[in-house]
Amino acid sequence: GMKIVLDCANGATYQTAPSVLNALGADLVLIGVNPDGENINSAVGSECPDLLAKTVLAEGAALGIAHDGDGDRLVVCDERGSIVDGDALLGVFALSALRRQSLAANTLVVTVQSNLGLDHTVLAAGGCVERVSVGDRNVAEKMRSIGAHLGGESSGHILFSNLCPTGDGLLAALSLLEVLEYEGRTLSELQAEVQLFPQVTQNLRVKEKIPLEDLPNLQKAIQEVEAELAQNGRLLIRYSGTEAKLRILIEAESTKLADQLMQIIVTEACISLSIP
Repeated sequence: GMKIVLDCANGATYQTAPSVLNALGADLVLIGVNPDGENINSAVGSECPDLLAKTVLAEGAALGIAHDGDGDRLVVCDERGSIVDGDALLGVFALSALRRQSLAANTLVVTVQSNLGLDHTVLAAGGCVERVSVGDRNVAEKMRSIGAHLGGESSGHILFSNLCPTGDGLLAALSLLEVLEYEGRTLSELQAEVQLFPQVTQNLRVKEKIPLEDLPNLQKAIQEVEAELAQNGRLLIRYSGTEAKLRILIEAESTKLADQLMQIIVTEACISLSIP
């Protein structure tokens, strides 16, 4: 009976997801279910969720669900037409599991890219968060090693290892519907419980990827920023693995503080790496 907008990105889930949700009694509004061999992910799907959000509002739907082309990701839109942050979605799953005392190992596994607010939210609810390097393979390995069943990336790769060894968008969507059914609340209400920190990012194009540990002045600036943030924020600085870029991410309790600290790092990085 739930009205759901479903966007299959003209990809791998264009038959399976509608079939399963129809069988479960959903009232579906479909997007991206007409693949022609070339239109996969073309202005639809989890990579382009704007149409999903607009359709949820236009149809008065309770939920919007979007997959990517190969069907291993889940991006959702709440009943207000707001795309739910991937970390907030992970938090929704973790908090519901904690309330049911079913969060295996009492732990959510995420990557270093996930928002620090997720850690604070889960900790306040009685759980803990383990972080690993970027990549769902790393998430899966950590989950196996500690006996956790829930983990994922903010991009929408969500793993329920007690049900499936890899990420699967349809499984994640069904798991979210189960949470909504159990909680008896809207998605906007559930995601409001996950308080994410303001986040600012900067990408600097570099001529050479000089090891950061070989840049003493930049290291000093990093230490100063980390001391300022303490336990209420974080700095993530690394070179891109595929591009000639230095990627900087800062999370803090306020956007103003994050912007101020970002300026310190960017200024010193430009001097140390001779960036114009």
